[in-house]
Amino acid sequence: MIYSIGDSIISPLAMTSHGNFEAVMRGESRLQYYEHAFGLPEPCFVSLFDEDRLNNAFSALTDFGIGGYTKMEKAAILAANQAIEEANIAADRDNVIFILSTTKGNVDLLENNPFEPERPYLWRSAQIIAEFFDNPNTPIVVSNACISGCAAQIAAANQLRYGGYKYAVVIGAETLSKFIISGFQSFKALSKERCKPFDANRCGLNLGEAAAAIVYTIGDDSTLVPDNALILRAGAINNDANHISGPSRTGEGLLRAIQKATHDFDLSQLAFINAHGTATLYNDDMESVAITRANLQDIPVNSMKGYFGHTLGAAGVLETILSYQAIKNQTVIGTLGTDKPGTVNQVNVALQTQSASGNAFMKLISGFGGSNAAILAEINRNHSLETHGRASQQGRASQQTPTVNTNHPCVSTCQITNDTVVLDGETIVKHNGQPETWLADIYHTIGMQYPKFFKMDNLCKAGTLAAEMLLQKVDFDRETVKPDWAVVLMNSASSLDDDRHYQTTIQDADNYYPSPAVFVYTLANIVTGEIAIRHKIGGESSFFVLPRTSPEQIQNIVSQCFAANPELTHIICGWVDYDEGKCDVSISLYELRV
Repeated sequence: MIYSIGDSIISPLAMTSHGNFEAVMRGESRLQYYEHAFGLPEPCFVSLFDEDRLNNAFSALTDFGIGGYTKMEKAAILAANQAIEEANIAADRDNVIFILSTTKGNVDLLENNPFEPERPYLWRSAQIIAEFFDNPNTPIVVSNACISGCAAQIAAANQLRYGGYKYAVVIGAETLSKFIISGFQSFKALSKERCKPFDANRCGLNLGEAAAAIVYTIGDDSTLVPDNALILRAGAINNDANHISGPSRTGEGLLRAIQKATHDFDLSQLAFINAHGTATLYNDDMESVAITRANLQDIPVNSMKGYFGHTLGAAGVLETILSYQAIKNQTVIGTLGTDKPGTVNQVNVALQTQSASGNAFMKLISGFGGSNAAILAEINRNHSLETHGRASQQGRASQQTPTVNTNHPCVSTCQITNDTVVLDGETIVKHNGQPETWLADIYHTIGMQYPKFFKMDNLCKAGTLAAEMLLQKVDFDRETVKPDWAVVLMNSASSLDDDRHYQTTIQDADNYYPSPAVFVYTLANIVTGEIAIRHKIGGESSFFVLPRTSPEQIQNIVSQCFAANPELTHIICGWVDYDEGKCDVSISLYELRV
């Protein structure tokens, strides 16, 4: 059983989980109108940290000063520290794994970087945070667009169940910048007024800054679960294989995630659904379709975006914690800003804060790349409090880290570098042309027919080519969505190659031309979405960031994915990186054989 023993929220509203919950119960919001936030030409409504307040809190935490850390890192460390203190664990032990959820991390350093050159890399952000607590393990970054916070919690559960860890510190952190806001403005997705989730007159989302952390642990004996602890019962990630930036009109991917998360669960115990509720036209409609198709339209539904804005990589963690606070107080938080619900399918939007019946809630979230996630959690009201103390001194959990075995062998492997393509040990393409045409040359050499390829960035082109060659060797139906297939990829550069390109489009005020076609590829997980769309893969699609490629880590992730998703028959998994002109791809197709 996976359950929480500590949590924290650092936001513009308050500096603790309880403080944020109290502020929300008072109907407070820090969303404000800015005429030219970050020097941008268009106005926006956003929620920003009071940096003096943040710096003062961080200064009280450490003697090292504030100058060696970015705003995002300070917020993340503050949140993690509070959660770790509440959990009363020793974070410097090898049975503790740190998992960071973020979409863009320190991307603002591309404009002005006073730190070391690698500081904008997401793995470095996670490393800085883990090093603050003297943790010896390599932290994991989950960068899966807007679902990152929920995906990170699912990854934590997998690490606890199958990775040999006793504790997982899950941190969601995001700060805003000219880069992020301009990108959403280029999509015409931002509202110039306070957002109205699920409202008939909704006109776009607001963005916000936040950091939130949860410490999860695992116990085989349910009697050890503390009273009022949050139990993470189930979680699911599914791709809708529809579009890299637009929600599916049928809600199919989210529906599958809901159905999987609630399988064999007594839905009468479901007190409410905390939806993504971005206040954009198509997201809210898609969620309403998925909820009604799951026959949950009578369950109270809320959104927290009116209090915090969309906090991106922090959203899934922050909103899980607040939902936990709500159900602990037998409350359904009202949807701030919504007056007249109006989605394509009618759902039971909680307009005002109200009493809750039931011990469980579901957290829904969706994002670019066709990704959807659902988490089912409940509060334990049955057992007396168990003091955890510094149980981390017991050492690693008894579980052994699984490896790829005969039940899921590697069927095929494809490697792409700057000059060679190797498929199952055989060199099939050698590069003799110009570097800028290399990926297109591969496309033509293998006879691929997919015009959309030429609209992709280099990271997606490389991943798509490798997946194409893998699947040429198997009997494969590309026309039917396959929820029993998954795509799980990782790299070290996330999307920095595209980030640098996009930064050039907003760097000069006299030559300002942000493009949605460029911005969408500044999310690392888009490569999983492109592969899922091409091949109609409707199972899990996840993206991780690590300092370097690790065959052992890849094998472990494959094993964990098969173990956590019994319905899977195939997984495309491996390393897909493209950074400063260097292509480094090695992905494999794994098959479950019983």
